[in-house]
Amino acid sequence: MYIFLTGLALSIILAWQAHKLSSKGQNRLLILLAILFPLSELGKQFLLYVSNNCSYNWWYFPFQLCSMPMYLLPLYCLLPEKYQQARLTLANFLVDFGLLGGIFALADPSGMHYSLAVLTLHSYLWHFLMIFLGFFLIFTRKNSTCPKDFLLPGALFLMLVGIATYINIIFHVCGSINMFYISPYYLMEQIVFRKIALITGQTAGRLIYIASEILGAFLIHLSSRSYK
Repeated sequence: MYIFLTGLALSIILAWQAHKLSSKGQNRLLILLAILFPLSELGKQFLLYVSNNCSYNWWYFPFQLCSMPMYLLPLYCLLPEKYQQARLTLANFLVDFGLLGGIFALADPSGMHYSLAVLTLHSYLWHFLMIFLGFFLIFTRKNSTCPKDFLLPGALFLMLVGIATYINIIFHVCGSINMFYISPYYLMEQIVFRKIALITGQTAGRLIYIASEILGAFLIHLSSRSYK
């Protein structure tokens, strides 16, 4: 808990300081993060591959909710300014679902520990960077708190849930894989929701889990405020 609270506070403070950069400086910082996320993930995947006797473990395939910054932030940076709606949708997703994923993963860090200390460190830093990014986008007024502007990020989340489900089913034969933690081949393991699933059944438990993520992200969407 000490690490979580310290990292959370530091992420917010650094995001507040970074928002004081010039417009060009802010864009350069976003581009730096857009490069850092996928490069660090490539390094992680390489270390996982080597430490597993040069055999790929599909459990660590990078398509969890917390993996999305490595895909969506580069897309955000590459989109021209004229595509304002698309950029707003991506920014809102990175704030609403990014903060949700980053904060709750750190609140229950049981799945963030690896046999290699460097991978555990990477996992913690990754989620702190997600929180930093979310607050940076809020402080630089790149997100929106209008309720209707949650519709597209919510739809994007459901599309990603569909992709994750497809990956879970298709690659199940390759080994253990549980993207978005909603694979039909495994019991729910997320804290609180694993108990709910035991009562409601696994399918209903997964649907409640997905609905709760949407609700949590929507509450973040409404409660986030943009400051200068």
